[in-house]
Amino acid sequence: MGFDLSFKYIEMARKRFPQAQFVCERVSEFSLAQQQSFDAVLALGIVHHLDDQEGRQLFQIAYDVLKSGGKLVTLDGVWTDDQSPTARWLLARDRGEYVRNEQEYVRIASQVFRNVRPSIRHDLLRIPYSHLILECVRR
Repeated sequence: MGFDLSFKYIEMARKRFPQAQFVCERVSEFSLAQQQSFDAVLALGIVHHLDDQEGRQLFQIAYDVLKSGGKLVTLDGVWTDDQSPTARWLLARDRGEYVRNEQEYVRIASQVFRNVRPSIRHDLLRIPYSHLILECVRR
């Protein structure tokens, strides 16, 4: 199951993965049926587009649909003290209005998940960029 606000992206995903369900709306406005549960939820490049309240809603939605032991993994740009000037310049031009530092992302996730493990990576792209990966486990 996938979500995106871009109809173009949804249509491309539907063509590539016809067996999956894709929804063109804000994930925070979509209600998943209670009978659905997942082993894993991925939120790739989305949290930095959400204010704190909607970000918390995203974490709550993921928590509610995860099976016990299930994991939410997020990946977003992050401000760090040790990032390169180029990475900082690129991140400042990201369309996401809510790029945060590690502690701010963890604070939001920890409002819902007890087990949050952050990891900062500067080597995931060929260009200089700083990413935060959050692994949030439902116990």
